[in-house]
Amino acid sequence: MTSRSRIRFGEGRVFQLRVELADISPTVWRRLIVSARASLHELHTVIERAMGRDPGIGYQFDVDGVRYVDPADGPPPGREADAVSLEVLELHPGARFLHVAENHGEPWRHVLTLEQAAPRLVGQRLPACVAGARAAPPDDCAGPRAYREILDALADPHDPRSAELRSWLPEHFDPNYADVTSINAALAKVPKHRPAA
Repeated sequence: MTSRSRIRFGEGRVFQLRVELADISPTVWRRLIVSARASLHELHTVIERAMGRDPGIGYQFDVDGVRYVDPADGPPPGREADAVSLEVLELHPGARFLHVAENHGEPWRHVLTLEQAAPRLVGQRLPACVAGARAAPPDDCAGPRAYREILDALADPHDPRSAELRSWLPEHFDPNYADVTSINAALAKVPKHRPAA
């Protein structure tokens, strides 16, 4: 008789979120695993790192008609995102909410879907990216409209903008490739932020 290894659970729960970059087609998406105890401020950092951007920008979340804002933006027109954890939002699988990150052009909008909530496994590293599709826009891209123009130009080698665009894109940029290994290396550096009890 063989013995099965037992699954061991740690403290707390984890949320599996699908994060889709709005206004871009085909869809740029990431599947992220995060602690349910993470604040929305931490989740903002996770999203930005998973999309290859610097998280030091203003942001807001809209969850069921309630706005949660970057605490650095001064007196908020909503609740402060660093004071709220994912678990207190009482989300259920299938729930969708919005993350909007400021940009020097158009803002980046991400639609988040809670795919599942589960107990945390012993030794599970969080946050983590377990899947994704397509490259995120370069960090200095001016917004969805600019990225769509980049994708159109790259798809057409006869487009006169193609050579110029390739000159400032990251070396070996492939819009069809999501580098999950590099994303996880960036996520490993995300500091934990838990709301005060």
